[in-house]
Amino acid sequence: MVKERKKEKELRSTTPLQVLDVNQLKQSGLLQVSDAVRFFSGVVVKDYGGIGGLKTISVRSLGANHTAVVYDGISITDSQTGQVDLGKLTLDNIEEISLNSGQNDNIFQPARLFSAASVLNIKSPAPVLTQKNINASATFKGGSFGFYNPSLHLDNQWNEVLSSSFHADYMHADGNYPYTQLNGTATERLHRLNSDIETVKTEANLFARFSDRQKASLKAYYYFSDRGLPSNKLYYARAEERLKDKNFFVQANYENQLSNRWSLLMNGKFNWGYNRYDNPDNATYNAVTRNNYYQNEYYLSGTVMYRANSNLSLSLANDGSINTMRADLTNFVYPTRFTLLNALAAKYVNNRLTATAHILSTLTRESVRTGTAADNRNRFSPSVSFSYQLFKNEDLRARLLYKDIFRLPTFNDLYYGTIGTRSLKPEQASEFNAGLSWIKKFNHVIPYISLSVDGFYNRVSDKIVAVPTKNLFVWSMRNIGRVDIRGMEANMETAFRCSDKIRLAATGNYTYQRAMDKTDKYNMPDKVTYNHQIPYTPRHSGSARLSLEMPWVNIAYTLIAAGERFSNQYNAPEYRLEGYTEHCASLSRTFKMKSCSISAQAEVLNLFDKEYEIVQNYPMPGRQFRGSIRLIY
Repeated sequence: MVKERKKEKELRSTTPLQVLDVNQLKQSGLLQVSDAVRFFSGVVVKDYGGIGGLKTISVRSLGANHTAVVYDGISITDSQTGQVDLGKLTLDNIEEISLNSGQNDNIFQPARLFSAASVLNIKSPAPVLTQKNINASATFKGGSFGFYNPSLHLDNQWNEVLSSSFHADYMHADGNYPYTQLNGTATERLHRLNSDIETVKTEANLFARFSDRQKASLKAYYYFSDRGLPSNKLYYARAEERLKDKNFFVQANYENQLSNRWSLLMNGKFNWGYNRYDNPDNATYNAVTRNNYYQNEYYLSGTVMYRANSNLSLSLANDGSINTMRADLTNFVYPTRFTLLNALAAKYVNNRLTATAHILSTLTRESVRTGTAADNRNRFSPSVSFSYQLFKNEDLRARLLYKDIFRLPTFNDLYYGTIGTRSLKPEQASEFNAGLSWIKKFNHVIPYISLSVDGFYNRVSDKIVAVPTKNLFVWSMRNIGRVDIRGMEANMETAFRCSDKIRLAATGNYTYQRAMDKTDKYNMPDKVTYNHQIPYTPRHSGSARLSLEMPWVNIAYTLIAAGERFSNQYNAPEYRLEGYTEHCASLSRTFKMKSCSISAQAEVLNLFDKEYEIVQNYPMPGRQFRGSIRLIY
């Protein structure tokens, strides 16, 4: 069974690995990648409300900049902010999403994937064509608040070597959902303003399988969005800020098993990004604001792996990238960063033990057209992890991880106006994890039960934060912060076969986190947030999914819960955000015909119309309805 093999892979992993496959994604009634990752333990998705709101992921409170978002083996990057908006990625063309907290066991990968504290891996499907050379599908989704989303997907088998896929979708939403605003002792029912979004996404893939040992792929991707930016001042009626995004990239992959001992992996990518920010009512400067930002990235990677024997493998990965940025801002410095990453890794596997270790070398060179460039960097980062089966006849494994990693300051951190600080040091993080994982196969009725529990400790030093300098209106970026993060994650998954045609699957997870500000009082004598929980991190959070598969209909029910959080580094009552639970339900059915099939799905999101905020003053939508129909030929 596919799911059982997937769970065995998670069981053997030396670090916490969580996977959502295509069936789970479809059954749960999810739209965007950001919706799906909320079901992973240890994850906080910062959501600014509605379909069009910015959505970023933080794993184990390390921040969005420490999480690599990987699409088909190559990272999605943003050198300006260091954060990837998960709202850009829809689920219609995704086969699997996985999250590694720590270091992936796979040593046959680009060096860049060794350089992140956690990796969110997103995989699109390759064409699988057997009896015919063309597969086509068309999907239409529609729902509350002016949402509609048509999409088209084509797979083509050209010959025994070449195949291709093409995917395109368009999405529109008004986003004018209602919410309740407290006004003293009274309440007022309002609608969210300037929360609309319009997106276009196209993707074309070419696959070549030259032999069982040699394959290649080429991907071209284009994304466009035009969205409103709702104000965080809920009473401010004139929310008119707009953001336009354009992103194009082309990436290539080549893999060759040269012999039984040697393998070669090559990756390359060119990425172009554009953002335009418009504020027609800038009260600060009493003028219209329009800023244009452009990014380019040139990336090349090569990895060689050597299998010394059936147990031991060694790899050497080398990555080089050039990042540039320009903007039409006054006195903009036009930065360029050259980065060279080298990772030497080893992996040992036998029936009971899996052990990995690597050391990563990072070298950077910075230059600017005008002014002073930031310092160059040269640093080594080690990691070691292992998983061991404790009993020969029982699938109970213990795992341990240590990883030292850092993240470079972004272009905004270094060069943005009067806020950027050239002398910033990289933000350093140390990760420790200890856990147990267990899977048990029972019988036909209960195929398996899988359990895991992990305790973790992360320490972040030289944390990059914005602090006031002369007064509250003049800020700059400083290395003054330190955060200690202690926590625990627990995950469970099982299935029940009620009959040959009826199956119930259940998953659940729970996360406890104490992410405390431990900034040295000597660096900030007036520090009042010492030992306070960092913003937007709940101590308690969790999720659960139930899916019932039957011949006549499939039913899915999901629950996401988060405890109280604070919107400010200072945990005062006025910054407290209430905890919340969000319930969703969906019904789906597939009708198979002679030459095609039709899938229909109906969903209710936020079933009990819970009003809550993930980010303060950005209320989330209440109850909403969505439906979809998909024709597969």
